[in-house]
Formats: sequence, C-alpha cells, structure tokens
Amino acid sequence: MPEAPFGARRPHAVADVPPAALADGQAPAKGWLLALVAARPLRDAPALPVPDLARDAPALCTAVLRAVGSDAELRRLESGGDLADLAGRAGALAGVAGPAAAVAAVAALRAALWEALTTTMAPLDATTTAALAERLAFVCDAVAAATLGAVAAPGAVAGPGAAAPPGAAAPPAEAAPASGEDAVASFRVRDARGDWEGAVERLAAGARPFALLAVEVDDAPRLAAADAQGAAEALARVERAVRDELRPGDVLGREEDGRLWIVAADLGATGARALAERLADAVAAVPALRGAPLSVSIGLAASPAGGADRDELTARADESLYAARAAGVPIA
Repeated sequence: MPEAPFGARRPHAVADVPPAALADGQAPAKGWLLALVAARPLRDAPALPVPDLARDAPALCTAVLRAVGSDAELRRLESGGDLADLAGRAGALAGVAGPAAAVAAVAALRAALWEALTTTMAPLDATTTAALAERLAFVCDAVAAATLGAVAAPGAVAGPGAAAPPGAAAPPAEAAPASGEDAVASFRVRDARGDWEGAVERLAAGARPFALLAVEVDDAPRLAAADAQGAAEALARVERAVRDELRPGDVLGREEDGRLWIVAADLGATGARALAERLADAVAAVPALRGAPLSVSIGLAASPAGGADRDELTARADESLYAARAAGVPIA
C-alpha cells in the first residue's frame, strides 16, 4: 500500500496494541461474525462460510491488531508482505462477492475491532482514542485494498456462499481500471475550496460563537481504486448534497477530494450535531456507486467550548471524526 493517499499523513503506530486479552484475535473475530450475521437477511445466513471464518478470522484480527501497534506488522499486510494473502481473503471469509460487499465486510471488521479495543483498553483519553481510531482506519484501508485486489483479480472465485449486497444488480462489464497517476488524476474534481480557515480565524478573533465540522466520505480511496471516474462523479454529488443543507452564511471548503470542512457561525454544539445529522442523511440519499452506498463520517467542534484557535478546533473535529469512523457511525 502506498503512503497515505491524497496527501493524508500515515498515522503513527499505537503503543500497547494488541492488549494481551485480544492477542489471539478470538473476541473480535466473534464480534465480526455476529455483525456479518446481523447484516444478512435471515434466509441468507446459512450461506455464511462459518467454518472458514472460524478457522482464519482470528488470525486476520490478530494481524490487523498487530499492524495497529507496529509499522513492521503493517508491512506484512500490505502488498508483497507475507500476510497480504490473508488480508485479501477478508471478503471470502465474510462470504461476499464484488467490491461493494467486500468494502462493507471490511467496515464490519473494523467496527468489531474498535469495539474490542475500546472495551479492553478503557478508559482511554481523547488523544489516545483519536490516534487509535486513525491508525485502525488506516490499517483496515490496507486490508480493504488487498480484498479489492483479490475481488478484481482475473479469474477470481468468490468464497463459498459468496453473496452480493442485498438487492444489488449485477455490475456491468468494465474496462481495465486506471492505475497510478492516471487513476488519481481521474479521481480529482474541480477545486472550489472556500476559505474555511480564514473564516475560523475571523470568527475566533471576534469571539463570535461558531461550529466547525469535518466531513469525510468513507472509503473514498477504495472507491476510487475500484472506479476512478465513478468515484469522481459520486464525490461531486456528495458535495452538492452537503451544500444544499447549508445556510447562506455558512462556509464550505474542500481540503482534498472527499474531505470537507464547514464553518457555521452562531451555531453551538446542539445545532452543530443537528446539522451533522442532516448532512449524514443527505449523503445517504445520494445514489450508490456500483452498489456501494455512500456515507460520511463527521467530526464536530464548537467554539468557544471546543477551543479558541483554529489548530485546537480542527484537532477536536478530527478526533471526533476518527472516533465516529472507527465506531462505524456517522457522528460519534
């Protein structure tokens, strides 16, 4: 896996992960199994490859947890590593076929790991929570990349009982995916960033209350890898949906493709959360990309309660966003 995509930094490893209680991967593997069963219609439950999952999911969970705590272990999961094949089997272990279902399966794995980590390592301070959430999301991106590579491989065969997402139509035939710089270039959308940083500084300097929201499309790099052009169009639709929910005086800025900042003057924590809920609902209504529903993770910070300067506010919003993503919910 390359360095963090689209300019994002590579999160640091988190010390003391995995904790001893999770070292064998059994607990998060059970949580993943339960999440996969809950996500399927009851009639499809027998198709879940439980024997394969029971055999190999603990090893996958252990590998992911070790990668959260070590860059050397992360390299083992990435392309060329000795555990890359295990990472690529996540979709098959979940009994799914196709990129949309594979990404959803890895998201369920991430949520199970997050629940296990936060339960076992509690209590965690805000800084550690944010670092853990960010690193877990990054490692699970590596697993998703390996899984998508396995799904897209010529002649790839789905695991036993593999199923597409409920109600999804069979995807049309597609040309060979773009790669490298061509894929990134086709993923870019026209830059129309607003001066959200300037708005934060002006409002903070004037001691005027306001809310700062960080909005990030979930799994945007993975969507781009599967369908670069489709992802670009989907992100444009997401941005339009977000714009439609804002007030005339609100400022919307794009930090990078799939990551937006919103500055809303005279809005406190309660109002910011209500806005975030509307944004999440608006994005959920955007047409799916190749059967994969679009979703966002949203972080909130309110001034003066959330901090007075831009750096502190953006850090708080980031922490809130990463916590939401790791928990598998739009807003923490």
